[in-house]
Amino acid sequence: MQDWTHLQDIEGTLSDHLAHRLVAIAVSGSIACVEIHRVARTLVRHGAKVQFFLTRAATELVSPTALTWCTGREPITSLTGRCEHLEFFGERGCADLLLLAPATANTVAKVAMGLDDNVVTTCVTTALGTGIPVLCAPGMHEPMMKNPAVRANFQRLRDFGVEVLESRLSEGKQKMMDSKEIAARVLRRLGPGDLNGKKVLITGGPTREFLDPARCITNPSSGLTACLLAEEAYRRGGEVTLVYGPGKFEPAPWIRVERVVSCAEMSRAVEALCRELCPDFCVATAAVSDFRPLSFEPQKRPTSEGGFALQLEPTPKVLSLLRSGAPGATVVAFKAGSCDRDEELLELMNPYLDSARADLVVGNSVTQPGMGFDSLSNRYLVARKDQPLVRLGPALKSELAAPLWDEILSFKTY
Repeated sequence: MQDWTHLQDIEGTLSDHLAHRLVAIAVSGSIACVEIHRVARTLVRHGAKVQFFLTRAATELVSPTALTWCTGREPITSLTGRCEHLEFFGERGCADLLLLAPATANTVAKVAMGLDDNVVTTCVTTALGTGIPVLCAPGMHEPMMKNPAVRANFQRLRDFGVEVLESRLSEGKQKMMDSKEIAARVLRRLGPGDLNGKKVLITGGPTREFLDPARCITNPSSGLTACLLAEEAYRRGGEVTLVYGPGKFEPAPWIRVERVVSCAEMSRAVEALCRELCPDFCVATAAVSDFRPLSFEPQKRPTSEGGFALQLEPTPKVLSLLRSGAPGATVVAFKAGSCDRDEELLELMNPYLDSARADLVVGNSVTQPGMGFDSLSNRYLVARKDQPLVRLGPALKSELAAPLWDEILSFKTY
């Protein structure tokens, strides 16, 4: 088989999470297959090698030539004497995961019955026989999804161990799961799994404390670190909930998000979620306003009336609520300081450990050029009680999410 993987100049540009992994994508004849190149390219950007398998009906909807360009590998459209189904999915097969996307009602029915009459169904049957993970993304109209026979076939696939990726209702039509979320599910299935079954509560973004309906006290936090840590926890298998202030970055749609604005709203949300979830990990990345106006004017003050005479009062400490609300959790505090030296920053971090308000403290300086608030990069100090100080970065925040979670998980072994 001709291999043009040298064409993939995008390989690993997002991460190396799928480096040395081969993801097979089995495509059946749904019009949703015109979107499958987006899934493949995202997987390649995370370091994966991608091999397509196409039914004859799929070749009429998407060009094998285009998919060759997309992955650097020629799609397989029929089985030959090479026994491609064994080459990729046999006992010594080279595929790490099989993604059936899109999956038509016809193909799902065949897989449910163990019927092999084309390259896709034979590959799925072989993969199920050897225990290779199989993910299935339906691509069919809503009435077909509601058909009792089709629903029964999907349940049969679940009983076989297939992970069914729920389709979504958009523009009044049932559509295959979005390409980015499909890629996130592949990353999760092939991830380290060190947060499997663990509940993770993260706070992120800034808060706003209003003087009147048009003016507020806030800070430049973008929320990026919280969003990235939530995605990384999801990739590792965690059940993630993000309590999110008005940050400029939008959390991934597959993350559960509780939207808040003020410190009071964040405090109420944290208290409620601690009761509901009993989280195993609480990561406090939010840049919560430390003070709020003592009074609020319900009408916008006209500029002609002059300035405000501000009286401020302290806001509730969200970190304390996390510690008291989830006493069995590993609590991670983030501390920002305007420090030129690590020693100065460490002096700000140590009180959190000394008082046991946090198990780990992650510190960063907001006055270093290109670091901290409203930046794509950062540099962290990670401190634990009676443990050596760890320095991470400077690097892109997207590159720091995984090593930060490595440090968090090293605190306690489950």
